[in-house]
Amino acid sequence: MKNSEVEKRKNELLKPYWTEDLHHSLEKLPPKDAKKIVESMDDSEIYIKVNLRKHQEDYIADYIEYLWDISEDAYWKHIKISLDVEIGLLWSDNMSHFERMCNYEIPHDVLIKIIDFAIDDKSQSKQDFDAIGCVIKAQVERFARKAEIDEYISTFKEKKKANAKLAISSMIECRCHYQFY
Repeated sequence: MKNSEVEKRKNELLKPYWTEDLHHSLEKLPPKDAKKIVESMDDSEIYIKVNLRKHQEDYIADYIEYLWDISEDAYWKHIKISLDVEIGLLWSDNMSHFERMCNYEIPHDVLIKIIDFAIDDKSQSKQDFDAIGCVIKAQVERFARKAEIDEYISTFKEKKKANAKLAISSMIECRCHYQFY
């Protein structure tokens, strides 16, 4: 598919704001074309697809899971954009995105977004805090990312740094309450 055709097809697929059938529509395309489409999405297009969640959580999770098979770059970009403190974590009956964040070494920019989400104190739910803790714990225990986390935290101002160290330490020490890994 030519670039102009990719853009046209992408615009058709993204026209509705909901995500319900997006992965089914992409599955009907040749994998190369589907990959071109999802890799060409800009941040605002992804934001709409992963963060306008009213009654869409399961569809969004299915869509994100589908991305893993066609483009890991697009997958991680979608995950990163879905980590929005104001909205909360994406919860669904299919938590494969959390299983992957616990079972694979996540890209550095996604790790940074996870840390920022974990230490943000804006009305975060206990459920979100526990799930993010599972990811941080898995990244430290399975992939030796503690030094990387500490290096990032060291860039904070003193008060934020102290609070971040405390929050991250408690996440690493606590037992994960979910079966993500």
